[in-house]
Amino acid sequence: MHLLSRNSLSFTATLKSLKSLIIPRFVERLEPRQATASLRGRYGVLTAAALAGALALSGCGVTFPVPTPPAPSATLINGGNDGVLIPLHVERADEGHARLGLPVQLDGKPVYMAFDTGTQGVRVLRTVLPATSYPPAGADTSLTFANGAVVSGPSVKLPVSVVGTKPVDMNVQAVNLVRCQRNQRHCLAMDGYTGEFGFAFSGIFGAGAEQANDDCCTAPLRALPGNIGQRYLVHANFDKPFVVITPSDAVTRNFTLVPMSAARNGATQWPVGCAQIGDKMRFCAPVVFATGSTEMIRVETDKAPNWTGDGDENDVLAQGNYDVALGIGGWTHRYEGAQVTVAKGKPGANRIVIGLTAMQNLDVLLDFRNGQLGLHAKKPSEVLAP
Repeated sequence: MHLLSRNSLSFTATLKSLKSLIIPRFVERLEPRQATASLRGRYGVLTAAALAGALALSGCGVTFPVPTPPAPSATLINGGNDGVLIPLHVERADEGHARLGLPVQLDGKPVYMAFDTGTQGVRVLRTVLPATSYPPAGADTSLTFANGAVVSGPSVKLPVSVVGTKPVDMNVQAVNLVRCQRNQRHCLAMDGYTGEFGFAFSGIFGAGAEQANDDCCTAPLRALPGNIGQRYLVHANFDKPFVVITPSDAVTRNFTLVPMSAARNGATQWPVGCAQIGDKMRFCAPVVFATGSTEMIRVETDKAPNWTGDGDENDVLAQGNYDVALGIGGWTHRYEGAQVTVAKGKPGANRIVIGLTAMQNLDVLLDFRNGQLGLHAKKPSEVLAP
């Protein structure tokens, strides 16, 4: 049997554990479990001797053993009436930065992927796929990351499943090239891999809203059967990160809801907000909450501010610790001493990216069913000084 809907939730016998968990009012009342609070860091703590045994050198490239995903698991909340909780896992990757991981099944094969709300769609190394003859779904596309890495490859159609849901055919990017962009030749991808692609994970499970430069693939949670993934809550705190699909109104009652933006083609996109960066600048643009970003707050602007120099696309124009006031609709939040990066963006692609570190006390609800973004912080102000 498969997971069908909020009111008829059932899982395959392969699920490691399935226990009823009643949350009377708020998700934040879940007590952290020490078993999941520790950072696993299976790759980030390898010694030089262990690395020598784990790495396989081939020409100028370096390959790692395919990361082994944890067993998939899920928990019904209040018997399923308040949603389904899917645990995420904390891993250490490039330069010791934390990432959130999610076990996924691609054409029946267990694959470990980085869970990223800053991108949309599944992007996986082609070499990890269980077959090579998937139907083509699109031409080669590329996506550039803030760390200077670029991944490229065509879109193919293959079945995708999460924690025992019925597999759904989705357009997935089969990544066949991982490199640095031309003006950052010594980035973390200079040897042909990154933490997300080959080191700690085999790709990215992009669960964010649509963006103008990121539309190659199917939105995976929204494509789950029974429309159960049209509304989901992301709790990114390292103590116990998780996703709740189809959370009830009782679970999200303390969230401030703001309308998402609507593109001309009907796509649902991140809402526009404004950030006051110390006394340096006030910047308004789409606000992206990105669990895959290792930076606290990143401002990407296609026009260099008058207090910085200029640069090429993706160049860092300024970086420092500032007090930041962030506002989206009727929701506001303050960060004291946050590390802020100002970078040169693509023309017309201005945005404010709130990274994983800045989401530790902030829960995000992506409600595509109603075209809304929900935000809830434990307190209106927090200190992020290093």
